Amino acid sequence: MAILERNHLMIIQEVAREGSLTAAGARLNLTQPALSHAVRKIETQLGVKIWRREGRSLVLTQAGQWLLSLADRLLPQFSLAEERLEQFANGERGILRIGMECHPCYQWLLNVVSPYLERWPKVDVDVRQKFQFGGIGALLSNEIDILVTPDPLYKPGLIFTPVFDYELVLVVGSSHKLHGLTFITPEQLADETLITYPVPAERLDIYTQFLQPAGIAPRQQKQIETTDIMLVMVAHGRGIAVLPRWLVEEYASRFDLHSMRIGKRGIAKQIFLGRREADEDLQYLKDFVYFAADPQG
Repeated sequence: MAILERNHLMIIQEVAREGSLTAAGARLNLTQPALSHAVRKIETQLGVKIWRREGRSLVLTQAGQWLLSLADRLLPQFSLAEERLEQFANGERGILRIGMECHPCYQWLLNVVSPYLERWPKVDVDVRQKFQFGGIGALLSNEIDILVTPDPLYKPGLIFTPVFDYELVLVVGSSHKLHGLTFITPEQLADETLITYPVPAERLDIYTQFLQPAGIAPRQQKQIETTDIMLVMVAHGRGIAVLPRWLVEEYASRFDLHSMRIGKRGIAKQIFLGRREADEDLQYLKDFVYFAADPQG
């Protein structure tokens, strides 16, 4: 079976470019006899005539012309691949695959990604939200490189770094009966429609840290994918929501909303970035953690 090798294409390309074995040999760091032997060996290995002699020149046959066309397409790709691999090895290039386990964190992520991409023009960012075996599973199976989560699950081989502190607050419309309160109690939510992201109740802090310990459940729960629609619904009195205070403040100029503390002490949270210990030497990944902790830095 004929096996085409990269060096075959290099020789075909150089002989065609230079027009003689002597000149091509100089380009390939081969003597003329060594290149002559290589030319004969290529034809023997491939089982097809690639050159024919016209005087002192070698001219490509039809098969040789096709191989030259292939060489012109593939050899630059080989060179590019080697360059990219060297950059990967040095942490200079890559695709940073970010997994999100925090629906309201997209706005925060935009503030991090923008300066990061300016610093790393040769690194692309891919954001994913759905994983076959959850965020931790995606991290352990190399499906993603960084996991953005407010609830880290420490596993051997993983590192979690807190990069942003925030407070969860209750959000209501201006005409809502709870408007004007400084904080709310679990009992005050028993007759409310709670609008949340499409996340199981056991992963929502308003349930696990506030309502369930008091034995309280809201009258109804509605799930909405996008923050904008959620806040439009809240502003029009169709329910209440629980969101990070910083996010509510960003939307304050667009919606007539009021936020209040959840309980007297509130619910304090942090955004964590999870990553594999084995990737700690990747500079572009380390820099993302740096920018996440200080986007303006």
